[in-house]
Amino acid sequence: MPVESIKPKNEKEWLALRTKDITSTEVSALFGISPYTTEFELWHRKKDNLAVDFEANERMIWGTRLQDAIAFGIAKDQGWKVRRMDEYMRIPELRIGASFDFSIEGKDVEPGLLEIKNVDSLQYKQGWSIDGDNIEAPPHIELQVQHQLAVSCRQYAHIGALIGGNKVVLLKREPDLAIIQAIKDKVQLFWKSIDDGVAPKPDFQKDADFISKLYHYAEPGKYVDVSGNAEFTALAKRHKELGSAMKACEIERDGLKAQMLMIIGDAEKGQAEGCTISAGLIGPVHVEYDREGYRAFKLNWPRAKKG
Repeated sequence: MPVESIKPKNEKEWLALRTKDITSTEVSALFGISPYTTEFELWHRKKDNLAVDFEANERMIWGTRLQDAIAFGIAKDQGWKVRRMDEYMRIPELRIGASFDFSIEGKDVEPGLLEIKNVDSLQYKQGWSIDGDNIEAPPHIELQVQHQLAVSCRQYAHIGALIGGNKVVLLKREPDLAIIQAIKDKVQLFWKSIDDGVAPKPDFQKDADFISKLYHYAEPGKYVDVSGNAEFTALAKRHKELGSAMKACEIERDGLKAQMLMIIGDAEKGQAEGCTISAGLIGPVHVEYDREGYRAFKLNWPRAKKG
């Protein structure tokens, strides 16, 4: 199948290109293993051609800043030549695409991919599979690399991870035909569901924030009567039960805090069995900010009549 290689002029053009395809960082959502998004959210974004706004946290910002240093350090140790890959590649027929970190190149070297990860020690111990010399990255990263291999048609990739700032883990990966076929099948079904207008079922807990954004508009004056909707009635009652339980927990928690304050008095810091205590004074401060509009959803329950 023909592969397109495009060099975006800027980030806006790159984001626009990504809306056309399932990319290597998105494909894990189709398998239910993405730490960033769900298939339900991805479906609505692709259906409406919405580019995802990346809100980078401090770890991501420093990861990007350190990418070159990590990549060129690994290349020096391995005797490779690497270049940053600015191209976006896609297979139009399948509507899959990928961006890449670095290309491994050289006169006598078959071109490969180098995917850079900057990982803290705790994240490495908890999220990576380590069995002696057999190491696997988190599933969404392993899937990302297989997706990149499928799009680029390259025969190998290395996941280069800097662990805790001072240890390099280098994992070579070759195309796994079974995984790549599974990716293609999932992507095909995904785009067919968009063509058919059949959205995947949401995970209401994981998708709660996105659904709130999806239904952020309320038509002024519009009224709905769902008195005969048994599902809504059951949900409303459970919502009320949880609200009452939360309120009771907060009351009890505030009471426990008051008891502990009486015990420590005016001490700013301290320690107790199994924990440390911090009870410093946070002075008054004037804060001004703009808040985005939101729907003020509230259930109003009539008070029970006495007698």
